[in-house]
Amino acid sequence: MDAAGSVVRGDLLVRDGRIAALGDAVPAALAALPGGRAEQALDASGCFVLPGLVHGHLHLCQTLFRGLAEQSDLLRWLRESIWPLEAAHTEASIAAAARLGLAELVAGGVTCVNDMGTVRHADSLGAVYEETGIRATFGKALMDQGQGVPAGLRESARDALDSALALAARWHGAAGGRLRVSLAPRFILSCSEGLWHGVAAAAAERGLMVHTHLAESPTEAREVESAVASTSALYFARHGVLSGRFVGAHGVWLDDEELGLLSRAGAALVHCPGSNLKLGSGFANVRRWKQAGIRRGLGSDGAACDNRLDTFHEMGMAANLARALEPADPLTAREVLALATCEGARALGLDDVGVLEAGKQADVAVVDHTGPHVAPNETHDPYVTLVHAARASDVRLTMVAGRVLYRDGAWATLDPERAVAEARAEARGLVRRAGMA
Repeated sequence: MDAAGSVVRGDLLVRDGRIAALGDAVPAALAALPGGRAEQALDASGCFVLPGLVHGHLHLCQTLFRGLAEQSDLLRWLRESIWPLEAAHTEASIAAAARLGLAELVAGGVTCVNDMGTVRHADSLGAVYEETGIRATFGKALMDQGQGVPAGLRESARDALDSALALAARWHGAAGGRLRVSLAPRFILSCSEGLWHGVAAAAAERGLMVHTHLAESPTEAREVESAVASTSALYFARHGVLSGRFVGAHGVWLDDEELGLLSRAGAALVHCPGSNLKLGSGFANVRRWKQAGIRRGLGSDGAACDNRLDTFHEMGMAANLARALEPADPLTAREVLALATCEGARALGLDDVGVLEAGKQADVAVVDHTGPHVAPNETHDPYVTLVHAARASDVRLTMVAGRVLYRDGAWATLDPERAVAEARAEARGLVRRAGMA
């Protein structure tokens, strides 16, 4: 996924957590090693080796809610199901949700996530990220107002910001730089003007990313207009929230003026096609994002609204939606794979992942292309095969910073059977606490 679109048949050498050489440069690099060989060789015959997938927008805390929130309107879904369930979380249930979601993501080739946690227990997320070895940017959701927001999710603006900055003090740059903390105000309707001003100032002062939602659904847009007499993008621009550190999820209903504001600020957007379809929110036109010069990525949102954390599924939907929206100029398969790799990394402000190049982090996914569902022309155009035919179950290996997290059905840092059992037990208690049993 380099700028030249290189497809190389050969070897990839990893040393000290980074890519040391690939292709024709490997023999010389190997010769310089003690004994002239690597300590370990991993056979990738019959596979594509690609940068690890970057999951640009996620709510891992919602993994326990899978199948519990099936409303088809964003605000009803939040107010009737999601917020009551999030308010019922404990440290143990948050950790169980994270482990379950990460077991699925890592087995699906994901090496980097951008997660908006809920209001409480964000330290539990940090601990799970640290132990599982994935690369993560995460935060705690900031909410100090809003119709239908439970008391358990509502904080004062000061307390919300103070606790977010305390989270950053503990986890930003942890695990050898593998973990980063963002400021995560949920969206316009749940955050006061004072909180937005505080977020903008703290992000600028501390160099933290701002991760939020905008322009997701028509009902949200109407309530935002009623609340602040503006659209979300215009409001963010007027309050100094937009910058090169801004990452907004969805962006389905942005017009050309709003796209221009985001582009001039250097902001990024993350496409979540499965979530937008399931909640009936609409169809984001990513071709228009690209034409506007906006950095962009791909995500699934949470398992409560998409029900699967499968980047291959999202890539296929993104490609097909683009064909329907822009039949004369659809996104190519390579452009879609870029959303989940190099472009997605740039959207998150990461310059050393998302591409296989010497010196970059050894965040790598290995995808088998020998299955009957990809034959017979699987190597003719690897991008088409990966986007339109491959499945998450084709992933054979997932590596982060040179450490193998998943290989041939075995997780190195997670016990999937235990994760499922804990998730089921914690989900039962959570549903009772939320009054939804």
